[in-house]
Amino acid sequence: MTPPRTRKTTDTEEKIPDTVEAAGPAEAPEDKTAAVETETKTPDVAPLEPPAEPEPLPEPDPMTTAQQLLPAQISDHIVDEATGKAPTDPDAVFIQAQPPYGNTFRCTVRLIEHIGMGTYNTPATRLLVPIGAELKRSQMERVVARLHAQLDTVAE
Repeated sequence: MTPPRTRKTTDTEEKIPDTVEAAGPAEAPEDKTAAVETETKTPDVAPLEPPAEPEPLPEPDPMTTAQQLLPAQISDHIVDEATGKAPTDPDAVFIQAQPPYGNTFRCTVRLIEHIGMGTYNTPATRLLVPIGAELKRSQMERVVARLHAQLDTVAE
């Protein structure tokens, strides 16, 4: 048994023990070699059904708007992901979503752009407009104008 701890005191005070010894006879240490009788409890009946599987996570909604997707700077090289080439008719890339007076246009192809990122212009590919995305007229005109400019530079 370890001696009780004492507080650090000044010379004029007497030492007061932190622990108080229990009044009564000291208990004998337990015999750890004695077998402890424990009863293993098993269920009376096993479950009939396996535990239920967790529900699968719902799939995220597909991106149908390009509000956050359309970058401020559109690169020089925009291509259709399916063909790997620039669309030959940029005006056919978008159709009006709500004819005849709608102000949103739906993309009919998946447009990606090849860009250079970082200090060393490391080549990368990023999604510009997903298929089925609905863009405002101004955004659609911006992409179509960039596609026309890209075709003009290739033709020269």
